[in-house]
Amino acid sequence: MTVLYMPLFRRCTNSRTLSQLHAHLFITGLHSHPPATTKLIESYSQMGNLEFSRSVFDTFPRPDSFMWGVLIKCYVWGGFLEEAISLYQEMVNQTQTQISNFVFPSVLKACSSCGDLGVGGKVHRRVIKCGFESDAVIKTSLLCMYGEMGYLDDACKVFDTMPVRDVVAWSSIVLNYVQNGQAREGLETFSQMISLAVVEPDSVAMLSVAEACAELGSLKLGVCSWICSKEGD
Repeated sequence: MTVLYMPLFRRCTNSRTLSQLHAHLFITGLHSHPPATTKLIESYSQMGNLEFSRSVFDTFPRPDSFMWGVLIKCYVWGGFLEEAISLYQEMVNQTQTQISNFVFPSVLKACSSCGDLGVGGKVHRRVIKCGFESDAVIKTSLLCMYGEMGYLDDACKVFDTMPVRDVVAWSSIVLNYVQNGQAREGLETFSQMISLAVVEPDSVAMLSVAEACAELGSLKLGVCSWICSKEGD
C-alpha cells in the first residue's frame, strides 16, 4: 500500500504540498510504515527542512538501519558533517540490527570532510566487522577518505585489496597521488589503468593526469600526448 504513495512524493514541489501529503499519511496510518517515513525524511531534507526531517525521524518508534542511513546522508548533504558523525555514533550505540552497507559511504564522507581519522578508522573497523570489506562502493569511500586526509599508504592498501576496480576507484587513486604531491606515481597508475584496458578513464582521471603533467613539466610525455589525442576525438 505504501508503494502506491511513492509517486506522490515526486509531485510535492514545495514544503506546503509535502506537509499536506505528510498529513494524509498520518490520517491513513501510513506514517508508521518505514518506507513512507524514510521518504518523508529525505523529501523534507531536499527542500531544506532538515529540522522537519529530524522531527519525523524522532517520532518513529524503531527506525531501521536504512532510515538511519538516509538521515545521516541528509545531514551530509546539508553540510552538517559533525552532526552526521554524531548521528552515526548514536545509531551504533542504540540499534540492535545489522548496520546497512548504505550507511557507510555517507559517514566516511563526513569523516573525510572533517579530517577526523579517529572516527574514520573506527568506521573502517566496523565495516570489516559487518562483513562489507569487499563492497566496492564502501571500498572506494575508504580509499577517498584516506587519500583526502593525506594517508596515501592506507589509501593504496584499500585499492590493492579491491577485488573489482571500476573507473571511480581508478580515478580516485590517481587523484589521491596527484593531490598528495606524487604526480609521477599518479601518471604511472593512470598508465597502468590504460594498459589494462579494463575501464575507460573519466574526466576526473583526465584532469588529474593533466595536473600531474603540468607539475612535472612534462607536457610531451606519452601519456599526456594520449590525453591530447583523446580530447581531439
